Amino acid sequence: MMVLGVLLPAETRAGTVVLTSDRDTMIQEDYLGTPLTDERDFSNGSGSHFCVGQTGQGTMRRALLHFDIAGSSIPAGALINSVTLTVFANNVANPAGSVDFSLHRLLADWGEGPSFAPNGECKGTGAATGDATWADRFFNVAPWAVEGSDFAATPSATETLSLSFGTKTLGSAQMAVDVKSWLDSPAGNFGWVFRLFDEVPGATTAMRFGSRQNPSTGQRPTLTVDFTPPDAMGACCSTGQLCQELQAATCFAQGGSFQGIGTDCTPNLCPPDPVGACCNDDGNCSETTEAACQGADETYQGDGTSCALAECPIILEPFVDALPIPAVAQPVSGTAGGVASYEVAAREIQQQLHRDLPPTTVWGYGTGASGASFPGPTIETAANQPVSVTWLNDLRDTSLANDPLRTDHYLDVPGLAMPPECHIHGAEDLPKIVVHLHGAHVEAEFDGYPEFTYLPGNQDVYHYSNKQLPSTLWYHDHALGITRLNVYMGLAGFWLIRDAFEQSLPLPAGEFEIPLVIQDRSFNPDGSLKYTEGWNDHFFGKKILVNGMVWPFLDVKQGKYRFRLLNGSGSRTYTLSLDRLDLPGTADVPFVQIGTDGGLIEVPLGLDEITLGPAERMEIVVDFAGMPQGTEIVMTNSAPAPFPGTVGSGVVPNVMKFVVANQPGHTTDLPATLRPYEAIDELSAIKVRDFELNRDANACGGIWTINGLRWDDVIEYPQLGTTEIWRFNNPSTVTHPMHMHLVMFQVLDRVPLGGGAAVPPDPTEVGWKDTALAPPGMSTRVIARFEDYEGLFAYHCHILEHEDHEMMRQFHAVAPVELSVERTQLALAVQPGATGYDIVRGNLPQLRDTDGNFALNFVTSVCVGNDVAGPTVVNNELPSAGHAFWYLARSVGPGGDGTYDSGSSSQVDSRDDEIGFSANRCP
Repeated sequence: MMVLGVLLPAETRAGTVVLTSDRDTMIQEDYLGTPLTDERDFSNGSGSHFCVGQTGQGTMRRALLHFDIAGSSIPAGALINSVTLTVFANNVANPAGSVDFSLHRLLADWGEGPSFAPNGECKGTGAATGDATWADRFFNVAPWAVEGSDFAATPSATETLSLSFGTKTLGSAQMAVDVKSWLDSPAGNFGWVFRLFDEVPGATTAMRFGSRQNPSTGQRPTLTVDFTPPDAMGACCSTGQLCQELQAATCFAQGGSFQGIGTDCTPNLCPPDPVGACCNDDGNCSETTEAACQGADETYQGDGTSCALAECPIILEPFVDALPIPAVAQPVSGTAGGVASYEVAAREIQQQLHRDLPPTTVWGYGTGASGASFPGPTIETAANQPVSVTWLNDLRDTSLANDPLRTDHYLDVPGLAMPPECHIHGAEDLPKIVVHLHGAHVEAEFDGYPEFTYLPGNQDVYHYSNKQLPSTLWYHDHALGITRLNVYMGLAGFWLIRDAFEQSLPLPAGEFEIPLVIQDRSFNPDGSLKYTEGWNDHFFGKKILVNGMVWPFLDVKQGKYRFRLLNGSGSRTYTLSLDRLDLPGTADVPFVQIGTDGGLIEVPLGLDEITLGPAERMEIVVDFAGMPQGTEIVMTNSAPAPFPGTVGSGVVPNVMKFVVANQPGHTTDLPATLRPYEAIDELSAIKVRDFELNRDANACGGIWTINGLRWDDVIEYPQLGTTEIWRFNNPSTVTHPMHMHLVMFQVLDRVPLGGGAAVPPDPTEVGWKDTALAPPGMSTRVIARFEDYEGLFAYHCHILEHEDHEMMRQFHAVAPVELSVERTQLALAVQPGATGYDIVRGNLPQLRDTDGNFALNFVTSVCVGNDVAGPTVVNNELPSAGHAFWYLARSVGPGGDGTYDSGSSSQVDSRDDEIGFSANRCP
């Protein structure tokens, strides 16, 4: 330990001490791709430098620093006012930008041995006795409990440091707390670990710093500690503007704020208690002191916070409202479940979404002259039975007299004032809508093309053939640039397709078949929907709604229920399980999967949890038989937000509750098999396409794209009647649920982007899908047949915030090329001196096989004499589909034969010799 400077005025003995580290070293991860060495056992204990951050090889470096606090001239019991660490960067791997670095208090002792790395020192060298390494506190003697050093999870300091040469400093109130604890309890002083704050693989961020052995004293780590001696007197302020004249140590021990040596309480130096935002359970906010807020049993948001910026959660009691069941839409002609015509209008309504919330303004769908619901009514159809729907935009401003047609959106539409390069494509402050039937195999003009929007007072008629397997589909808005806002307002509903085969199976039906759309929302205190203003990479609501009700309950009978699950959220992924509250543990009620996006699977699959990304559907059967009356089962969610994220981060755990009644239900056994399933042969694919999913930098912070292209960039032209493999390659850190219009596809596998074994699809994904999760670091492969309908169709990430940016593009399905085949007539001009002509002909595969060698016996020949002016050869054969005939003519005569010149590598001089000795030579 070296004391560089101590400033202690004699009359107060207060001052500043500057300490140089008495131990420092570097520890490092193992390099990638070096199996013969283990760099976790490398160090640089006596080197002149240590390195911190990610190196060009993609591995992390950390530094361990220790300062002898108790052995310094800081008196025991002193009040530590401030602490600053200073280090000097003398080499930078990638001098561009800035990165967050942090200090964490170490929880175990470590050593600094004699190892000395050669050259630049950032690569380290083999550890010696006494060295700390990535694996060990003391090399080959005592390991860390967690590799990379044992340290407190909460940083003592975090600072954004520029990746450049020169002096860097870190300081914080927590560092002063650390130094105070080390002064009072020296045995607990193990120093700090200095590291990159967010050690996520990415750009090169490593910087090299001078160590305590650096030849230049100005480059050595120093700790500047400002302190006040314990026996110094001064004014001490406590809560309530209470002022007392106390020794600094006593003031500190009582939790007071020491005002300085020699200060007194006349006049009262103590400032009023700070105020901040105080939230009550209904989401309202007031600005008051922490003591007053806690006295009212409310939640204090912190000193200096304001209600204008506070996120006051609304506390709602779960499971107090019964689950609503969406009504079945009634057609204006025909019958529900058969050939029918519907009129469905989008309307603005007020709907109570929880017992303790005022009615919420939402947009719903409804049939008839008035009325609507969120979610909309369920449209029941049958496979191959056509249905037409007149979709009306009847959105009216219910806040004004006589409810006039809306002229603007209910929610804030961000992006309009942004620079052109940041403008959200298609975003307009207009209540424009267009309906997409998600999962439908339908003509392009009825697919809900995002640009085919219409304003209030207008309508459009769509025709749906239902020419596909029975399945759980859903209809929702798809307006370009504002899909996330329109769906958040409530524009969504179920569309079910059935057939006689499915109805012949002994599956739960009628009251025992229930669709469940799971969505997240946030609320303002007046019950209105709360959506963050401005552009969001994601939006996660604080409450979970099922069928438009916050955390509802459902009374169930003692038997089986078929639940058609839909993740209708904009960004949130759900991992769902069932927790029986009278049993210990979680996920203790198993269930059976019977369907995916595209309908029934082949064989029922037993599960205890499932994961659904936005827009994915799954059909499950839950059996409540044998459970006593009053048994409560909660459907819970454990998926982080964003997904896959950090375990526990952003999770809203409650979804809904089931309560068992003492009544018999559906108890018939499930069938052993459901619907036959045929996997598409991978070899049938004629094309493989790659799509990179990433967030591209721009002047506004970033934009989500596919292959760096945007909505208007149409470059994919799949041909109808063909099969393709699409690879969604995801180098980003979030999972993207990728959706293709027009087709149902099958998930083939997922392959690590850096190479590695293919991972087969999860058993829950085996079947027909229209949306598949593309996880980070993987290439997700799907295979699809393009059939029936030409035109432009969208494909996109179904995180609606991504879709509304530029993570939605379109492909153009084109009709197959048709070849008209007729018999061929070949006219020859008379050649002077020619006595005849031989004509070599063959179809395209034969031509390719010859490599220009026309003497091969599978090439046919026709001989024509020259005794007729303008001889004509007629080929009476018809080639097979996709083939054609190809001809070469050669004159024959005393003046020298002509040649067949194909340009092939096998041709030397002329073809005369080859033809002359073959059966193909004309006489």
